[in-house]
Amino acid sequence: MSLIHLENVSRHYGAQSKAGDFEVTALDKVSLSIEKGEFVAIMGQSGSGKSTLMNILGCLDTPSKGVYRIHGQSVATLNPDQLSALRLKTFGFVFQRYQLLSSLNATENVALPAIYSGTSTDERTQKAQSLLDKLGLSSRKGHKPNELSGGQQQRVSVARALINGAEVILADEPTGALDSTSGEQLLALLRELHAEGVTIILITHDNAVAEHADRQIHLLDGKIVADSKKTQTDHCPSSGVKKSLTDEGNTRANVAIKPYPSISLLSALFMAFSALKMNWFRTLLTLLGIIIGVAAVVTMMAIGEGGKQQVLERIETIGTNLISVRPGGKNMRASGDIASLTLDDANALKGIAGVAYVAPERSARATIRYSENDFSGRITGTTPDYFHVKDWEMAQGVFFTEEDVAAYAPVVVIGNTVAETLFADKYRAVGEYILMKNAFYQVIGVLNSKGASAGGNDMDDEVLIPVTTGRLKVFGRDYLSSITIKAQSTEVATEVRDAVLALLTARHGQEDVMVRTTESLVEAVTETQDTLTWLLASVAAISLFVGGIGVMNIMLVNVSERKREIGLRIATGAKPRDILRQFNIEAWVVCVLGGLFGILLGYIVVLIVSSLNIPVAYTLMPPVLAFVTSLAVGLVFGYAPAQKASRLNPIDALAEE
Repeated sequence: MSLIHLENVSRHYGAQSKAGDFEVTALDKVSLSIEKGEFVAIMGQSGSGKSTLMNILGCLDTPSKGVYRIHGQSVATLNPDQLSALRLKTFGFVFQRYQLLSSLNATENVALPAIYSGTSTDERTQKAQSLLDKLGLSSRKGHKPNELSGGQQQRVSVARALINGAEVILADEPTGALDSTSGEQLLALLRELHAEGVTIILITHDNAVAEHADRQIHLLDGKIVADSKKTQTDHCPSSGVKKSLTDEGNTRANVAIKPYPSISLLSALFMAFSALKMNWFRTLLTLLGIIIGVAAVVTMMAIGEGGKQQVLERIETIGTNLISVRPGGKNMRASGDIASLTLDDANALKGIAGVAYVAPERSARATIRYSENDFSGRITGTTPDYFHVKDWEMAQGVFFTEEDVAAYAPVVVIGNTVAETLFADKYRAVGEYILMKNAFYQVIGVLNSKGASAGGNDMDDEVLIPVTTGRLKVFGRDYLSSITIKAQSTEVATEVRDAVLALLTARHGQEDVMVRTTESLVEAVTETQDTLTWLLASVAAISLFVGGIGVMNIMLVNVSERKREIGLRIATGAKPRDILRQFNIEAWVVCVLGGLFGILLGYIVVLIVSSLNIPVAYTLMPPVLAFVTSLAVGLVFGYAPAQKASRLNPIDALAEE
């Protein structure tokens, strides 16, 4: 059984001209059989179809009509992975232009096909160096193609064709770019390989080159016009060798072609880093887009989370077990002018289970004067429970008592800001008298400073008097502005809120008050801050999206610039999914590196921002989210270029300059 058998094989190409579409026939009903161990020269002038025939023989192209069999198996029945397996093990290509990768040295170029056969790094390196030794390139193993002569590059190409133990060497005009001496050396090398039992198919237009073959096939206009064999000479393998090779071919005919596993992740990573290193400046610019996007996400979310935590911390200082009661029902305006709450209501609320303190409040603005100093602020009438509800501490003196409330005592407790404004020495404020609403009040205490509230208001401008005194001398009315209740614990705050609303509704005969817990405020603030945080993150994510588009554009440019490399990899045995994996991993490597550097940059920016007293919060979610997003960007935006690379026609790709 023949190693290679073609039966009425034709190859047609569609073409266009000004006159319209037409069909070009490159091969016309070619029938041909080649036995294992033959040395065949396929001859013809330019346009005769010999290159098309070589592409079909090497499974780089498929016939338009006819049958092509290898070891008796029809190539038309093979899937892309099986065709890749044939190119990997059965065929070895020696190209006229050498087709060596400029970024790899001689050893790495030779070892390239072995990557796709699953050979380990050490083993393929050893094999490659052994072949280079055999071909007289011992001293040139580490040299790049531009450091080798034409003859040396062609010998590297031959070694690459042999690395996987190819049965057939397809040599396309192998001496066309060589001087006469180098050409003779290459032909002698092919004769040696033939003597070892390798099938040689030589594509040439040179009669002198074709004379080295034992069989010459002439093509003209896509047809075989002559097929002649030499008589048995010393150049030909012995009949014993041919017989054993034929027997081996008959045995293999019954064995199904098995695809090889995809390249390992480690090999793909190595190739990705090598490719990215070749254009490091372009890679750096691509990385920059991802880095900025990831850093922006990390920074924005850290600032947003920091702001939320700062607000919540300030609310925590107020207490999460507080309940606020204000006048005004569902259809009433919430204002202190509504006479819904009274001091009797506040006293009644003390009897509710779970209530710790009840602080009635009534406020009015007035000017407070001491000597020549004035302070315009808010006067609040309340009870001693206010001290506990607001978690105040005394800096000086004492807070007024229930006896003071009952006696309508003209006493006042002031905040730190008021003390600093009215008195030259705030530590001597206790015992002094201040004038408010045409009445004198004795300062009996100064509150400890609390600073600004969650809303940015000064909490130290308090001017507190007994509520009864205020009703008599300041407010002139009995109703309250609000009542603040402190529950015994956060756990019972909701139950207390419901009980307060029920009691006041029953006392007033209608629901004319609003009862709110601090917990609901916390929820509202949290929701608002979360919305703002995600808004900031969304804005930052736009830059990450733009970076992803940059990745896709750069990868598309890579595919366009590396068509020849892709075609070579396919010709030497790479499966479409190997190419897909390689370019996908290149995109992932860019995005992973961009994600890592972006997280680092983000934290550096956060450190700088925090040094400016802007609240930030370090949490695990922003970097994880940003990193996962960068991976997704690599997956989404890297797939289209990788898919394009895997679908390239190797014939067109190899012709790319």
